[in-house]
Amino acid sequence: MPEHVSGWPEGHSLPALPQQRQTGPRSESVELTTQERDAFTELVRQLSGDRGV
Repeated sequence: MPEHVSGWPEGHSLPALPQQRQTGPRSESVELTTQERDAFTELVRQLSGDRGV
């Protein structure tokens, strides 16, 4: 095995690295006003190329 390849056992964390989280960050949400929701819907239509035809 080449010298640059670690012989550390697979599945074991390296002591120099912090422990990794097993889950992602908590999700957040906000309530949109009717006007904001309509504006977002229009933006999505524009970006998707849907002209409402």
